[in-house]
Amino acid sequence: MIACELDDPDGIIFVHATGVWTIADVDRHYSHLTLILDDRRRHGLPIRILSDVTEAERQAHDIEARILWHMNRTYLPTDRVAILVANVADKLYVRARLGKAIVAAFSSQLPAEMWLMSDDLQPPGIVAA
Repeated sequence: MIACELDDPDGIIFVHATGVWTIADVDRHYSHLTLILDDRRRHGLPIRILSDVTEAERQAHDIEARILWHMNRTYLPTDRVAILVANVADKLYVRARLGKAIVAAFSSQLPAEMWLMSDDLQPPGIVAA
């Protein structure tokens, strides 16, 4: 299951995902998320997403590929996306899969939220050029 909600005071969009997903789950989630992002962009608001996958299974390759495809279509260079993972191994795995995307992986919610709210911070694990 993948659910998302907007936290109005901070403007962070919280995504909570559990279990194993299907292509249809992923497509449905990104369709819903795109509506939220489009509305925020129309109003000149920043895009800040905290995606908690600590209760999710590692997804099949075709599901991961679909997620990356959606991410490349959905997010702009100014958007900030923090992914909250269950452990260090998952954090390393996510960082390796994302490459140079503007997405950061965290194992704790507080640093993820701090990074989301600090536009001048680079994603962890990225060395500034």
